[in-house]
Amino acid sequence: MIELADTTFRAYKKKDGGISLHLRGYLLVHTNAGFRLSAYLKNIKCWIRLPGRKEQELDSVAISDDTVCKYDQHTMLHDLWVSTVIRGLAIKPCVAYFRMMYHISLTGHPTEEPEFIQRNVPVIPRFR
Repeated sequence: MIELADTTFRAYKKKDGGISLHLRGYLLVHTNAGFRLSAYLKNIKCWIRLPGRKEQELDSVAISDDTVCKYDQHTMLHDLWVSTVIRGLAIKPCVAYFRMMYHISLTGHPTEEPEFIQRNVPVIPRFR
């Protein structure tokens, strides 16, 4: 039901020595009816695993309330912002493992389960 587009994480140095990772992407929601995603999205969480490190939950996950656009009346496009700060690691361009869990509940039935999206994503430093 949901796809991810534009999954490049950008890394920025912070003054305190940490590295801030930011993803600005899009959620493609495949549907045959328009609805307010935030009304039915019960939970959304993301994790990243950088090479040589354990998986870490991302600090902030946000989506736009309004659609960016509708495509052919079968897909809604929403902004997605994800970020976190990591410490104790020098960042070089790499490929990381990204996992997102989302739970859309259209009926409120207790048997509805969360869905997972997993993919490899590029991490690109924006500093020297």
